[in-house]
Amino acid sequence: MQILSDLQLPGGTRTSIQGAAADDDGSPVLLLLPAMGVAAGYYGPFIDALAAEGVTAAVVDYPGQGESRPVVGRRHDYGYGALATAWLDAAAQALAETFPGRPVVLAGHSLGGQVLLTRLARRSTEVVGAVLIGSGSPYWRAQPSPLTILVQTQTMAAVTALLRYWPGHRIGFGGRQPRTLVAEWARFARSGVLAPDGAAVEPRLVDVQVPLLAIDLDNDELAPPGSVDHLVSKLPRASVDRWRFRKDDGAPGRPVDHYSFARSPQGLVEKVAGWVRALDQPGAAQTS
Repeated sequence: MQILSDLQLPGGTRTSIQGAAADDDGSPVLLLLPAMGVAAGYYGPFIDALAAEGVTAAVVDYPGQGESRPVVGRRHDYGYGALATAWLDAAAQALAETFPGRPVVLAGHSLGGQVLLTRLARRSTEVVGAVLIGSGSPYWRAQPSPLTILVQTQTMAAVTALLRYWPGHRIGFGGRQPRTLVAEWARFARSGVLAPDGAAVEPRLVDVQVPLLAIDLDNDELAPPGSVDHLVSKLPRASVDRWRFRKDDGAPGRPVDHYSFARSPQGLVEKVAGWVRALDQPGAAQTS
């Protein structure tokens, strides 16, 4: 994986698109939206493996995350809406300049899937497919331990409101996060409704028709099946291929969990790459 393009975002934030090009110059390009607190560079083995499987792929740091500067703090704030518009606008434009004329598949890991849906509510026609990897709703009633999740998410929001940013780099979860994003995420966890800045995201999602590959990760405590169900249900007209990634005992690579596919993509990358390539063949991507 290498830097494909540097981005200058509104407000002076700098970031870059990192990716790997496949030999095939006609298939869709996959753009991955990271999980909360996960740097783009962490996904290098997954991105490289996609390219080896014939799919050009890229990933970009959220503002103030990973290699992006300045880092998130009290003075640098944003929410789902800014990620789904200004940040993704810049990333999409840079991707179009690097790979002109290529269709785009958006993929989201964890929080990235929620950003993806926020984007689809605004501009669903710009993508030919969407992939959710270990991405679910934080809604407390969709979790195996609902009260625990409710307390954790609302405590995180309260701490963030007090400090004006989330110091996850000190606490051990989520990295540095902006206060608006944490507040909107916690409200989603409390209400079950994705409504950043009060925007009517979910009513717009009802009419979105897009091929969707939704991947459950075995042993995933952060996006269990009920959580994934809840997020996928917000796209009732999508053509959904639901698949669970698991490994047998003794299989090569790391055991499956919420994060391991990024560093040990064997077994999952073949499914994703095959699904993306099949988007050029109407109807083929919806097979299991």
